[in-house]
Amino acid sequence: MSFLANGKILVIGSVNMDLVMRMARAPQIGETVTADTFHTFPGGKGGNQAVTASRLGASVTMLTVLGRDAFSEELVASLRKNAVDTDSIEREPEGCAGIAMIFVDGTGNNAIAFTPGSNAHFSKHHLKRCEPLFEEGKILLITLEMPHETIYESIFLAKRKGMFVIFDPAPADPTLFEKYPDLAAAIDILKPNETEASLMTGQRIRTLEEASQALFTLSERGIGRPIITLGNKGAVTLIDGNPYFSPAYPVSTVDTTAAGDVFSGALAACLAKNKPFVESLRFAGASAGLSATRQGAQSSIPSLEEVARFLETH
Repeated sequence: MSFLANGKILVIGSVNMDLVMRMARAPQIGETVTADTFHTFPGGKGGNQAVTASRLGASVTMLTVLGRDAFSEELVASLRKNAVDTDSIEREPEGCAGIAMIFVDGTGNNAIAFTPGSNAHFSKHHLKRCEPLFEEGKILLITLEMPHETIYESIFLAKRKGMFVIFDPAPADPTLFEKYPDLAAAIDILKPNETEASLMTGQRIRTLEEASQALFTLSERGIGRPIITLGNKGAVTLIDGNPYFSPAYPVSTVDTTAAGDVFSGALAACLAKNKPFVESLRFAGASAGLSATRQGAQSSIPSLEEVARFLETH
């Protein structure tokens, strides 16, 4: 990419406590299924991406809103333990952490119910106070878990300051670019998974060819570089106007909860070091693959040394 990164990443997104139940299969509507195990893990898409990028060598600052409850305290401690700068996280005295209820089935796939808690209160007021953190050479890594007006303002502030924007549009909003028609041109990389890309384009995505067609649709809407992740199949993007497929690494899947977040965080970390795009894509795929071999969200995130060793043998 032509952007010259300075090794720093600003992450805007949720920081949640994940309450994880593992079971043979997820329950259907009206059904009760006995879980095999229950654990709590620090998570949230923003938190996962921030910890990933930090573990993989970037200097990371986290922006969100949390409360003063026990979960919020534990979440901030986890971020600090992973060398993420938490000094600009807002704290609501009567607020609470976000909570994600995660059901993991016997194949490692998951279903998630989420309440944002204080994360949802990240506003233009908070953004204004954090404006000095937006600076040329940084990468903004942002998701859709905050109020959309704040997301919109954050992305345009980043572009005005000379930053590179990686947007992970989850949870997907199919009307986002209709509501904000000038948003697409401000996004350098858009990274939906196949479900999110399908919702955003209105196109079915079940094959590599269908994913490639969705990439063209996103590109025609003005996205600088769309990347669609395809789970255990890999990821597909456009290079010089042509589809480029980066296959997934074969791993023994245990839990895919954080794999997409790890992909985004690893991609940002690699690009923050000004690595070539294809190398960064491969690095992100390896990091995500490793995370799927472990249980939990932030607990599954590999270190830089682990990813390096993995790439040496794959």
